[in-house]
Amino acid sequence: MARQFEFTQEQKEAIKKAVQNAESKTSGEIVPFFVSAADNYEESNLRAAIAFGIFALGSAAMLSFNWHLPFTVTPWEVSLFTLVMSGIGYLLSRNIDFIKKLFTTPELMQAKVEERAAREFLNHEVFNTENRTGILIMVSHFEHMVDVLGDSGINKKVESSQWQEVVKLIVEGIKNNDPTAGIINGINKCGDLLEASGVHKPEGNSNELSDDIRLG
Repeated sequence: MARQFEFTQEQKEAIKKAVQNAESKTSGEIVPFFVSAADNYEESNLRAAIAFGIFALGSAAMLSFNWHLPFTVTPWEVSLFTLVMSGIGYLLSRNIDFIKKLFTTPELMQAKVEERAAREFLNHEVFNTENRTGILIMVSHFEHMVDVLGDSGINKKVESSQWQEVVKLIVEGIKNNDPTAGIINGINKCGDLLEASGVHKPEGNSNELSDDIRLG
């Protein structure tokens, strides 16, 4: 079962301060959002069930035909054994991340992360800014993947490929078991990119979205 990110109050405040510092230089509204997994990957669980079932069926057939079993195995017993092993495969994949990842392609994980980010962009109303300058940074624990989604006002000035620098910093932090440092470095880089791209902070610009981290 995918683990959730855990932050102390001190870490949450440090991340919030990084958001405030980045937003003090630009009109960008940064929303850091953390999830345990982008999806439950039910298709991966089913793949595991099928794989375990095929292995069980093949093993039973091989042992039976080669007379390695000291007793007769009926088709019903083979079917039951196959069904039980399929169930075990399903449960293992559902509850153990390592097993689930064996049956999940990187392409599928990337697609699920992007789909979840698009949903959360709407759910958290990141679009709800005067100049459409909201930015969602979604970090998913299971996949160790990050998706940065900017609103139309941001996308006019920042190329989508430039967000990869932010993604790289955050992923490095996760892999080093320090997601707090990763997200802070990513937010700082995000602020630098916005400032360099001309997303300036106009006079009287207010803080339109909460600076707190969000957990899903």
